[in-house]
Amino acid sequence: MSRPAIPTAREVMQQGLVTVRPEDDVEKAVRTLVRRGVSGAPVVDREGRLRGVLSEHDCIRVLAQAIEGRWPEGRVEQHMTREVESVRPDEDLLAISARFTHGHHRRLLVVEGDRVIGLLSRRDLLRALEAFEGRLAPGRSRSTWDEIALRHQTLD
Repeated sequence: MSRPAIPTAREVMQQGLVTVRPEDDVEKAVRTLVRRGVSGAPVVDREGRLRGVLSEHDCIRVLAQAIEGRWPEGRVEQHMTREVESVRPDEDLLAISARFTHGHHRRLLVVEGDRVIGLLSRRDLLRALEAFEGRLAPGRSRSTWDEIALRHQTLD
């Protein structure tokens, strides 16, 4: 019996991301992210090329300054994070797991060439790994994901 192929980023990534442009007003961009319920967004130019990320950290800094009465003026490009670690769409889940376990990332952009095509969060990765592990060990009464969810309910 052959082992199934390890899924890739392309197979499990989120698509249809909220994005912002470098020239967007930072106040409007932060408010959009808060209203849409996302903690950050890729910054892409008019041609769709990745230029940076307006990260959760960046948004917190902008909002904290606003509370102090100094709403930061300017464009997204003046407040965004320019150094962005990303993954290729053909990178497998085990390679991506190593990036999450050795880094501080909560999510990684999936980039093909210089274009953002998706996003992979820790939770997306956890679900995908659990589903893959389940295919390797069929017949269990409860999935690993179900066990984790049950543990979270118990702790709450």
